[in-house]
Amino acid sequence: MKNKIALIFILLTPILIVALSSIYFSMGYSPEGTKNEGIFFNEYFDVSDMEIYTEDKKISFQDGKWILGVYITDADKAKNSLYLMRQLNVALNRDIFRVKRAAFYNNKELEAAIKNTKSEYPRIGIYKDPSNIFFNSLQNNSDLDLTLDNPIFVIDPYGRVVMYFNVDLDPKKILKDLKVLI
Repeated sequence: MKNKIALIFILLTPILIVALSSIYFSMGYSPEGTKNEGIFFNEYFDVSDMEIYTEDKKISFQDGKWILGVYITDADKAKNSLYLMRQLNVALNRDIFRVKRAAFYNNKELEAAIKNTKSEYPRIGIYKDPSNIFFNSLQNNSDLDLTLDNPIFVIDPYGRVVMYFNVDLDPKKILKDLKVLI
């Protein structure tokens, strides 16, 4: 008889815990906020299908690396974002090879500034968005005005844009989020 009671107790305990937690959650008691300091985009969207090119080839995600990116709308405003992105990449330490940096632009007037960016940050990938599809997707899926802000955004190894970080956020918090992601 003792064995039957112990068996019933063992079998019913997980069911009871799941039922009580479901009731508790449906009553409105749930975790608030996230541990992320970054801001998720309203909807994930895939970059790999978009017409985004480097000098000679389309953007690809065959290497399985995460991308830290900045969309450059104004070269002066983007300097802080590019510098912070480089510092975050260095601070990742042993995970540095799991991340690559990228700058995106669509304005032909920025091409001289982009060449300066390439010489100042030689390990950054420069991608052109000639049809503004990527720019419009970033703009529509966030609360940002990309003509005013140049946040750092994260693209996962499959080409989905996941989240962005405001540049005025503490770099230690951004680094903490990146280490969890990667």
